Amino acid sequence: MKFIDAEISCGDFPDFSYERNLNVCPVEAIKWNFDKELPEIDNHSCIGCGLCASRCPAGAIYKSGDQMKIAEPTSDYIDIPINHTNLEEHKLFIRELDKIYWCHQFQEENDEIMDRIYHDVSRFDGRSMIPNILVRNLIIALNHKCAISRTGDVYTRMDAVYSSNLPPVCKGVVEIEFGRDTLEASRGVLDDIAVMHSRNNLNKNENAALVVCLSFPNKRQGYFQVIKDINRVLGLKIQTISLGALLLLVWNGAQVNFLSREFYVDFDNLSIRNITEFRLNRHVNLSEGKLGILEPEK
Repeated sequence: MKFIDAEISCGDFPDFSYERNLNVCPVEAIKWNFDKELPEIDNHSCIGCGLCASRCPAGAIYKSGDQMKIAEPTSDYIDIPINHTNLEEHKLFIRELDKIYWCHQFQEENDEIMDRIYHDVSRFDGRSMIPNILVRNLIIALNHKCAISRTGDVYTRMDAVYSSNLPPVCKGVVEIEFGRDTLEASRGVLDDIAVMHSRNNLNKNENAALVVCLSFPNKRQGYFQVIKDINRVLGLKIQTISLGALLLLVWNGAQVNFLSREFYVDFDNLSIRNITEFRLNRHVNLSEGKLGILEPEK
């Protein structure tokens, strides 16, 4: 239900002033029931991102129909007294449990599921921190540390920074754009790269910058042409990934390291469908252009 500070602070950027919201659920739909001593999910607030399920170390959170469920104890559940011996046995059990890697698919995507999630996400206006928290938490779920800037912080400039937990070392800046002004995102990420070079001595070629958008902009909007120009003039491959693509990767427990710049797309190549399917090792069950998740709608 909660992150630890090391996950949301991104130690590779110690001077980055970050948002300290520790909730795994970006909409706070999961709460602790002190009477039952179990977590509970408010399915009216839930947006279906699956972050709670991916985080659960025991695989006890799952989706049934359109509802998120939490497995409750069976009749075999017993109470044991709190004493030194039982506490030590409990610690040993938790250590063993942490060694288990739960490799399971949260759900298989389709157009209807994505329609529902995008509808729920679209209700958050530009002043809400929820989209940024959602993106941060998805990047963390992909085995990275990620920090987002605090509301009202004009000094930090970039929306987020991230770094990989596993080698090879990968780190960079993140621009998050859930609105229509994608050209501003392409320009903003250049500013982020320059600021990070000046303040943190992060060379532009070592900065695996990301633009995370709700949907891929249409070809005629100019975003992809600017991304191509940046690569041609500066040799920088700025990657673009959608909210829906991040969800697909998290739902399937995919291993992603952005150092390879494999999510780079520009005016001449407008789709991340092939690389997403490569990471999932299967076909993606979404219609061509659906919500601009893997390629532009137009």
